Amino acid sequence: MSEANKSHRTGFPHLPSRPLLIETAAFALYFFTWKLCMAVTLARAPRLAEVGVLGSAYALLLAFTGLGYVLFWVARSYLPSPKERKSLAAVVLAFCFGGSIVMMDTQRIEILLAASCVTILALGCIGGGIHYGFSLVSYGSEFSGRALGIGMGVSSLLQYVVEAMGLTPVVFVVCVVLSLFTIMWLATRPAKRWGREQDPAAKQAPVVGRRPITILVVAAVAMTLDYGLLDSVLVWKYASGEIVTAGLSKIVNALSLPLVGVLFDLKKGNLRSLITVCAMFLIAVATSAAEEDEWVGVATVMAGVYGAFYVMYLSASFMRIAPDTSRPEVIASVGRAVSCFVGAIGALTFRSLPARLARRPSIPILRSSALPPERRRCAASSSPRTLAFRR
Repeated sequence: MSEANKSHRTGFPHLPSRPLLIETAAFALYFFTWKLCMAVTLARAPRLAEVGVLGSAYALLLAFTGLGYVLFWVARSYLPSPKERKSLAAVVLAFCFGGSIVMMDTQRIEILLAASCVTILALGCIGGGIHYGFSLVSYGSEFSGRALGIGMGVSSLLQYVVEAMGLTPVVFVVCVVLSLFTIMWLATRPAKRWGREQDPAAKQAPVVGRRPITILVVAAVAMTLDYGLLDSVLVWKYASGEIVTAGLSKIVNALSLPLVGVLFDLKKGNLRSLITVCAMFLIAVATSAAEEDEWVGVATVMAGVYGAFYVMYLSASFMRIAPDTSRPEVIASVGRAVSCFVGAIGALTFRSLPARLARRPSIPILRSSALPPERRRCAASSSPRTLAFRR
């Protein structure tokens, strides 16, 4: 157990440590900013091109998110001095700020995708650092699951509130700038944030070998493919107008994340894998339900619940074992990176799924190419991953 957690428990045994609360806030702001940038890009892309560009744009953004994590790993290995890392942080922030402005200013799809990729790449690098810091501070903590669940839940609620109140270009840029500056400020708050990294006693032989890590990676791949299949069906249900709003699913997902965190803390986190395997049965039920018009609403709610297990498992399981490995800075975020790369491949693979499903009478999904331009723009703004801006 980390010294920060031990010292805090002496006076407040039933509360998480202050450094853990700070890392939770940073994680929430990072996740909120990343999701907002994804939503903005996928909202503008079909307005500047065709609805069919959504699949390619989504795959591109996921791939660059994964590359951002890889960039953090490389930077940790080849930029050992604090001065070099601060210089990289300044460049990353500049890319985020500049990219977010260009995303809202351009009217060309090529520039939009280029600016979005640069912004998402920089956010992925920031995310790698946040995953690493959270894993060090939460090491040995009995509140790690709840802290992570609350952080993710707050980020989802923030995104929902901002979108519901009216996400204008100015509001988007302000949200990005304030979130990133707050993350950088929080990174300087916990004096013992990197205490374990600098503690010679912590730099012992790795306890966790390759086999457990390989099993977790395989599980991440399987969960990403399962969730991607359901998500593909629901996305095109929205695009065809059969699902009117994603608000209920987002609220269910946000409320489910803290509850999943509580479950993940049971028995010192030893039941996480078993609980997640049981939750995977929701995918089979939800995918079948999504095929029937009268059960689509139930499927979206179940997708929100399973999505909570999915994102929590990808982060919590890897961050829990990261400090006990030989490369904690890599292992802490490898689950997210793997899911991004596999998700990108899945997004490209599942693009033809709606066309195949449209031939089945039980799933009357409309082909966007058969719709008039006005209907295609309307369908694009109805996607669960997009949001039409109010000018």
